[in-house]
Amino acid sequence: MEKFNRAERRAQTARLKAKRKLYWGYGKSWGAEPPDQMSPAQLGKVVQNPQACSCAMGCGNARGFYGRTLKEVVQMIDEQEGIMSIR
Repeated sequence: MEKFNRAERRAQTARLKAKRKLYWGYGKSWGAEPPDQMSPAQLGKVVQNPQACSCAMGCGNARGFYGRTLKEVVQMIDEQEGIMSIR
């Protein structure tokens, strides 16, 4: 696969900036009124990483919302049963 040259990379970046300028709630008139346009720094961030956060709830760690994972619960039970069988 050929590497993109500078002109192609700039064209792709310009295309993504035009497409994603309304991400993260910008350009919408409902709710808390954010500025109508993103700053150039924010637009650069949304071009590289369009999702604001990677967790299921959209922000924060998912464990804080859902508690321990099933694997962690099973491991805790196994450890407790092992301690009880030794006594």
